Amino acid sequence: MANLGDLLGKGASLLKGAASLAESAKASPALNDAVRGAARLAESVKGAAVQVDHTIPMTDARELPGAWKRDQDFRLADPAPWNLAELRQVVDVRDPRSVAAYWVWAVTRLTDSYDDGMGMMKYLFADLEPYGRGFTEGGKSGRAGWDTYFNERLRDANYRWLPRAYFNGAGAANGFRPARPLTLELYYNSTNTETINAQTLSQLGRLNIVYWVKSFAGGNQVNINLSRFEGSDRWYVTNGVAGTTLFYQQPGNEAAKSAPTDESTPAEHAARYGG
Repeated sequence: MANLGDLLGKGASLLKGAASLAESAKASPALNDAVRGAARLAESVKGAAVQVDHTIPMTDARELPGAWKRDQDFRLADPAPWNLAELRQVVDVRDPRSVAAYWVWAVTRLTDSYDDGMGMMKYLFADLEPYGRGFTEGGKSGRAGWDTYFNERLRDANYRWLPRAYFNGAGAANGFRPARPLTLELYYNSTNTETINAQTLSQLGRLNIVYWVKSFAGGNQVNINLSRFEGSDRWYVTNGVAGTTLFYQQPGNEAAKSAPTDESTPAEHAARYGG
């Protein structure tokens, strides 16, 4: 058994120093984002008496259907939902693939309507109770794990296009405008899934699955952790950084900055979701 509390505290300090060093050394913006994000994450858990038992075997959770444990495309409703009322009509909260795909869309929606995007994110997200079986839907802060440091990027043309670059069909030639209907490639992260389940399934009654998505801009990869709690068949996104990391800077172009995030119309939404 290893107590990581002190290590996390030291790690937070080191990462803060690394962030300052990266900026002073003119490191790439994406690296700066990653270092700052890691520093904030380490700071948030500094001092926690984390216990890691390395004797727990890494075994795949047999409770997960085989269809979930593979790389696959997931197709969203067309048009993709604009708000929570529309999201409730199309997301299947009993399927982690559906929750993961609509999570990426909800984060993307922040750039056109912060309130609508955040409303969808809070519905799909839950904070975990440290070392316990409880959870808080929407997150304890009420922001679904969103880091307000990134709010300025929602309005900045240099950044606001970044989340849509994760959907299939987005590319430099078309200003990173994905094809409709929106589809998202979900890559199954078997190692992380097995590791987390080995630590939480029997002790805390929490079943987990991890997918990752990849940007068609700079190739940035983002893990999306999903959890189902004992006594429920509903899945939630449970790592808040899965939202902010979609906005990590990557190479774009002028077409990306000027293209709309969503080209669906009110008439399409009325026809699909009702007026």
